[in-house]
Amino acid sequence: MPMILGTFLAIVSITVIAYPFFRSKRYRMVSESFVTRERLRAERLRIYRKISDIESDFTSGDLTEADYQMQRGQLRIAAAETLKQESVGTKPDSVRDEELENEISRQRKLTVHSPEGGDTL
Repeated sequence: MPMILGTFLAIVSITVIAYPFFRSKRYRMVSESFVTRERLRAERLRIYRKISDIESDFTSGDLTEADYQMQRGQLRIAAAETLKQESVGTKPDSVRDEELENEISRQRKLTVHSPEGGDTL
């Protein structure tokens, strides 16, 4: 019996904690945008490392100037495209602030105020 009760309490606790994350699309959208932003950032840093590597290879004489120029040009184009994707994915602060204010207003309308002035949920 104690084992069944413990299992039941664990399931209820996990459900209560996880409920807000499954209830709203907002949390999923935030996490998806974060993952996308981090993926692009990692790709950009990988390209920068490759540029650094080919510069050191050229300096040490392992690459010809023609190969160095060709690879460097390709990597710079790839870095520019990645930066462009990163900048398209981010919103200006004013847009984010406006969305935040709209969400706060919406939540205030949904909240029931008690006569004492405190919020009750």
